[in-house]
Amino acid sequence: MSGIDVNDILEEFETTSRNEISKSLYSENLYEELITAMINERMSPELLPYKKELLNQVLRRISNQQQDLLDSHEYGEINAESGVVSTDFKLQLMIIETDIERFNYLVRLYLRTRLTKLDKYTIHYINETVGNGKILLSPEEEEYIDQHFKILTKLYNNCFLKKMPSSLTLLDDTTGGQSMIEIPDTESHVFIKSITKSTIFVTLDDGEELNIENEGIYVVKYSSIKRYIEIGDIVLI
Repeated sequence: MSGIDVNDILEEFETTSRNEISKSLYSENLYEELITAMINERMSPELLPYKKELLNQVLRRISNQQQDLLDSHEYGEINAESGVVSTDFKLQLMIIETDIERFNYLVRLYLRTRLTKLDKYTIHYINETVGNGKILLSPEEEEYIDQHFKILTKLYNNCFLKKMPSSLTLLDDTTGGQSMIEIPDTESHVFIKSITKSTIFVTLDDGEELNIENEGIYVVKYSSIKRYIEIGDIVLI
């Protein structure tokens, strides 16, 4: 292969790498959105609606970057001995790898947080998602919670429920003034921050009105500001 051909290939790959760095900078908005979704999920006492569009964008970006990184590494290995692979090129690949890892970490944390809530409030979220048209779970989460409940029911039956009267074996029994279904405590207090320029007015339990200003940080009941979290005017911190 001639020197000109090598230089052409090098220029093409380094241009691609520079484009990937530009994409990484451009992806900061996507990264910030993912951080917000993850923190909201972790700080919320209940399961929030699954961020389908955001996760699709993030996973598509991770997949594209992984493929670009694989192609770039193959090029680097082929041309390592020729000395045409610059230090800048290697640094750019490291930046891309770091970008992939930070997105992967946030996605895992987001999904694990949701699975923890599904494990704890299994029956509650089965009831919440059956026939109400509300997109709360991803298809994978729906399958997970269904299988989790089946395993849980089988375990309890084998351990002790089969020895009890049939009237006492229902895991979703709500009779007798005592519910067997554990539900999230939406009346708990949370730390919030307003990210909208408009003032938000929240009525407190004592009848007084709280004015939530832009960039202000407050401690309020989750149930009082839930709808503002869903529309994105308030974030949890």
